[in-house]
Amino acid sequence: MQSFSKRYGYKSDIQYETASETLKNRIYAYFYKQEYDYFGTTKFDQYTTGIEDMMIEMGVTYEFPVNSIYKTNNANKLKNLIVSAEEWYIVYDFIDKYIDYKKRKEADVKTIVSEINRILEEECTAYRVCDCQVVPITSKAELAEIEEAKKTPYTPVNMHISKALSLFADRRHPDYENSIKESISAVESMCCIITGMTGGGATLGAAIRKLKDAGVHIHGAMEKAFLSLYGYTSDENGIRHGGIDFTSAPAEDAKYMLVSCSAFVNYLIEKYSKLIND
Repeated sequence: MQSFSKRYGYKSDIQYETASETLKNRIYAYFYKQEYDYFGTTKFDQYTTGIEDMMIEMGVTYEFPVNSIYKTNNANKLKNLIVSAEEWYIVYDFIDKYIDYKKRKEADVKTIVSEINRILEEECTAYRVCDCQVVPITSKAELAEIEEAKKTPYTPVNMHISKALSLFADRRHPDYENSIKESISAVESMCCIITGMTGGGATLGAAIRKLKDAGVHIHGAMEKAFLSLYGYTSDENGIRHGGIDFTSAPAEDAKYMLVSCSAFVNYLIEKYSKLIND
């Protein structure tokens, strides 16, 4: 069962400018597994692998591995640096340096990047590895739109956005298809609140066309854009009808819908507030 704060949108699930203990542990565990031949064997090599340079660059006091105790000390120091760091960005610095090290070793960087991105996605971080370096995929502005759309004066809208975020951000079992449904349902709810439409005919397609009659005027291109998004979810192959095209909706589609629908909800509320307060 989800906590109260997550159910009602008081706590964001997307890791932006933060790094959970689980994320840090998983990144280090993946690194250690990949480099077991260096840390986990009884072979005591010369200073030649490049891992030593990477550790020193990260600020680890490196001990020459003349025996297993020094090897273990090196591994533990690096782990403590990553897992116990107060600064959230240390784990991402480490990812950058590790991938750069593997590039210089002419390793299979593509596979490593794929695995690290899998962890970053499963832990619902706002970052991915692109072109062999960590980059943000979600901005403060995007998160601000989502947070604002979860705390509107309209409970049905808040519930849909909160559910969309929760389904998107579930670290173990993300449900992108239903996240998309909830995102578009938030817009539908807001349009119906403005137009007063209820019942079976109160769909987004119908309600968005009635906004002008209710006194809320939006640009024709914007209206057309959201009618197209509604069509994306509601035609015979759309996600609301269980269409085959949406049996495995990707994370990027769900994120785009969550951010776009949140922004449009906030835009409509601003328009509507001016109307009812005049």
